[in-house]
Amino acid sequence: MNTIADLKQQPVAEHKLDLGRFVFYKNISISEVSEGTHVTFEKMADMLRIAENVYGNDTPFVYISNRIHSYSIDPLGYYEAIKLFPNLKAYAIVSQNNRRRTLAVLEKLFMKKPIRVFDDLEKAYEWAAQIIERTA
Repeated sequence: MNTIADLKQQPVAEHKLDLGRFVFYKNISISEVSEGTHVTFEKMADMLRIAENVYGNDTPFVYISNRIHSYSIDPLGYYEAIKLFPNLKAYAIVSQNNRRRTLAVLEKLFMKKPIRVFDDLEKAYEWAAQIIERTA
């Protein structure tokens, strides 16, 4: 499976937190959450502050969750996080695990943004770039 390191683009910022690794490109943010983590709104606080510093409320961006590790998510936390970013245009999930891909479909219930599931990070990145082009 591709990781963030496989992308040839130059990041604007990169942060390794307890929650995981977060790489911010001009209009695309990619996360790789740490193994065994339970992701809640509270645990996302540092990452959300960084995203706010990078994108503010005006720069359009797409969030890609590169799920190379196993972890659990509180979907209500996503709902709260999304409210903080009116400039979030879409959300992509990358996973090669069929069970996790199926569970990702449930996340659509909590998202009011376009959401797609991919099995390849580069394909997700290309889709995100197309979303940004259409919103520019």
